[in-house]
Amino acid sequence: MTRLVIDARLAGHSGIGVYLDQMLPRVVPPLGSWRPVVLARAATRGDWASRLGRAADIIEWDVPPLGVRNLASAPPGLAQGDLLWTPHFNVPLVGSAPLAVTLHDLLPLTAPRLAGRGRSFAVHRWLTAIRARARVVFCVSEFTRGEAIARGALDPARLVVTPLGVDRQWFAPAPAAMGHADTDLVAQPTIIFVGLLKPHKNVARLLHAFNNVKTVIPHRLVLVARHEGLRNIDREALSVLRTLGDRIELVSDLARADLIARVQSAQFAVLPSLHEGFGLPALEAMAAATPVLAGRAGALPEVCGDAATYCDPWSVDDIARGLLLLASDPSLRARLAAAGRERATAYTWDRCAAATAGALDAALTALRTASAR
Repeated sequence: MTRLVIDARLAGHSGIGVYLDQMLPRVVPPLGSWRPVVLARAATRGDWASRLGRAADIIEWDVPPLGVRNLASAPPGLAQGDLLWTPHFNVPLVGSAPLAVTLHDLLPLTAPRLAGRGRSFAVHRWLTAIRARARVVFCVSEFTRGEAIARGALDPARLVVTPLGVDRQWFAPAPAAMGHADTDLVAQPTIIFVGLLKPHKNVARLLHAFNNVKTVIPHRLVLVARHEGLRNIDREALSVLRTLGDRIELVSDLARADLIARVQSAQFAVLPSLHEGFGLPALEAMAAATPVLAGRAGALPEVCGDAATYCDPWSVDDIARGLLLLASDPSLRARLAAAGRERATAYTWDRCAAATAGALDAALTALRTASAR
């Protein structure tokens, strides 16, 4: 019997963890007739069992999902005829099981220096398996779909664009005492960055840009940036931070409610990335009615549209120009806050999940039909 097997080992990993957290409870129940199986790390097995209940069986698979062992590890409990859905391009290289894959970006091929040494080899191996075995590939943006075709040589007929969503919590009104630092009641407004401290997030240039303008604006720069336990940490940014500590706060991680409160209280958010397959922190800031300064790169213009202002992420001077513009123009901030919240309403996890479940059901049906012949 054909089953849907889901690799959920990346639960808790930055954006992909958010994807799994939001998608599985929405996708698994409608596909109950396919006897879903969730493969989970030991640390998250109990959580998935609690959240999904009888909608799925949970099997422990504790091989690190992005480690060397993963390249030659076979998923446990995967039977002939099952469809394996992986939320990233780290597909198993052993066996011949048909695949469904979610692609968030192809950074290791597009900009290998930003992705870190040794990543492109594994990604090429994974893409070879995806080309041969994938029945459907979910791309989180049109930009990522273009990269999948141009860089990954994937069949356009198998690609389905499923834009990510934004949790409704981000739309909740900010506490009255916090606001967006646009009144005289707030002595020192803040600029906020949210993202991993990795080279493609471009934090080093952001720090230099902030240092260039901090004598003419009163703001603090808050970096909510996990910087421990990363495979490819931005050491240049950490070095710059040690020399520019004044009015800059580095926070490694925050609980969801605290993160939302921080973003809501910021006067504006900045995401000067050199590459983004989607750009979820920008969308979340827009949902919170926090104006956004985004790098004109990757999928950010696609996601933010005319509801953000942009900078050249390769130029410290242009990032500084963008910081000054938003810091000094209340009418621009008001326009972007309203436009951002309106645009964010179009991105829902329910819509993403419905498109994903429909494509998975079609792939599973085709597999069952083929096996019955």
